[in-house]
Amino acid sequence: MATFEYTVHDAKGTITTGASEGENREDVASSLIDQGLTPISLNEKKKSNIFIRIKNFTIIPSGEKVLFAEELSTLVNAGVPIDQALTILEKQTSNKKLKETLSHLSRDVQGGLSLSSSLIKYPDVFSSIFVNMVRAGEISGTLDEALNDLAEQLAKDHELVAKIRGAMIYPAVILVAMIAAMIYMMLTIIPQLAVMFNDLGGKLPITTQSLIFISQALSKYGIITFSLIALIVLGYRYALKHYYFFRLFIHKIILRTPVFGKLTRKVNIARFARSLGSLLSSGVSVPESLSIVADSTKNLVYKEAIEKTAERVQNGSTIAENISNFPIFPVLVPQMIAVGEETGSLDTILKKVAVFYDREVNNITNNLTVLLEPMMMIIIGVMVGYMIISIIGPIYQMTNMI
Repeated sequence: MATFEYTVHDAKGTITTGASEGENREDVASSLIDQGLTPISLNEKKKSNIFIRIKNFTIIPSGEKVLFAEELSTLVNAGVPIDQALTILEKQTSNKKLKETLSHLSRDVQGGLSLSSSLIKYPDVFSSIFVNMVRAGEISGTLDEALNDLAEQLAKDHELVAKIRGAMIYPAVILVAMIAAMIYMMLTIIPQLAVMFNDLGGKLPITTQSLIFISQALSKYGIITFSLIALIVLGYRYALKHYYFFRLFIHKIILRTPVFGKLTRKVNIARFARSLGSLLSSGVSVPESLSIVADSTKNLVYKEAIEKTAERVQNGSTIAENISNFPIFPVLVPQMIAVGEETGSLDTILKKVAVFYDREVNNITNNLTVLLEPMMMIIIGVMVGYMIISIIGPIYQMTNMI
């Protein structure tokens, strides 16, 4: 039995992707047709070992995707055929994975596929929002405008992530330097003090005993200790990737943490409003737009809320009255959406909401270092205080005994 990845459309024209097992391509195609689906593409999934995957692993930076959308919009607006535009962009890009992807896209379009039908075959490169905005642009005949809007959205997301990463550099450097200094002391100074304390005898305080234990664990059993730490980290990452309830639990904790919880909420609201507004302005229906936004939302708390809202809107409810039931959305959001739904300008209102929360995120990221300073001082203070008490305590006791 082989596994085949397929792209199909149903009687309504809705395009979906998936995978199915079969003896050969014909069997899988017949099975899909029996289900009322029309195959667009059907490719056998190649098995590869980890070494091949590592060799072929290349990341496409978000900045590259922004340039791709902008340049493709310009070329389409200038009247260049899509397949030719993709070939031009393929020659210009230096990113190996993007170059290969554009080559496949160009061949697909030359073979008769629409751009959106080809994009959907590469979910690791193009998000569902990307694909559906392109599809909406193709249907409405405004592909260049849809790509331009998409480029603006991707650019804002890229700028947002870059600002958060930039703001985190200083605290991260301080924390790493402090941990490195602690490890150095554990491997060099503490073992010498431990010998001295053992020679003098007497009962050591619990803090000193724990410090010596950590030092011995790092110096005598370093390989085992670091292997255990690596296993814990890998186990955490595995659980985060494969266990929904664990990922949901972590995401709930993040929303409750000082500083980062507030930042996470505002980032998710800004992305929700911007993505939904862009999809609606491209002509995608409200329920479908909500479903697409939910699929692209990484925080599971917000993802579940948007999915439930999409289900209720499908049954005739409004967005505003549904998201008002979720405390993760501030009162301002459902109120603004209600105005947009009443006036028929929901896409415009959502974009204004996105701009407002983008500014809020900018304010937080600009002051992130200042906001994190008290937390950093507490962490450093606890670490330094622990070291001082553990070292000075036994020495003070021995001084009193003399």
